Amino acid sequence: MYEHSKTHIVVDMLNDFISGSMACQNAENAMFHSINYINLHPNDNVIYVCDTHPHNHCSFSGYGGQWPPHCVVNTPGQEIHLSYYTRINDPNKRPHLMRIFRKGTSPLKEEYSGFNALRSDKTPLNKILPKQVIVSGVATEYCIFETVKDLVEAEIEVQVLMEGLGYVNQKDHRAAIENMKSLGVKFI
Repeated sequence: MYEHSKTHIVVDMLNDFISGSMACQNAENAMFHSINYINLHPNDNVIYVCDTHPHNHCSFSGYGGQWPPHCVVNTPGQEIHLSYYTRINDPNKRPHLMRIFRKGTSPLKEEYSGFNALRSDKTPLNKILPKQVIVSGVATEYCIFETVKDLVEAEIEVQVLMEGLGYVNQKDHRAAIENMKSLGVKFI
């Protein structure tokens, strides 16, 4: 296994999921573990998957969904946490236009998985991935699980950073971990 052939996918480490309208359990701790892992693995590529919703997104409670408004386009809550800009040693691993992929941009479509997320040049994430990825982020039961499931179905070898996960509730977090293990996912 070659270190340089891996890509670390950071999922939804956004202000609203860390300290905002949908702050997840363990999210701040997960963020620090994710950043430490990035700094300790300088040969890995890093990309960022980001919920980016219109104000009238179908997942919002006011529009028939189950969630409060979150990660609304052009709000501070939708931004990648500042720590990814300031605490990552290598500038080439920090968030940048060509490393950010957005999901949930259509008001009519729920999109937990980042597999089809689009870069600003309309390149889908699934077109640029190597055969080995590491995943960290939030929330285990939703966006992490759905992204990982799609990666596995695409025959990509997936490792998940156990300490790099935030979640909505611990019971569902644990169940999602067991489900991912049953798919052959390795936890590191």
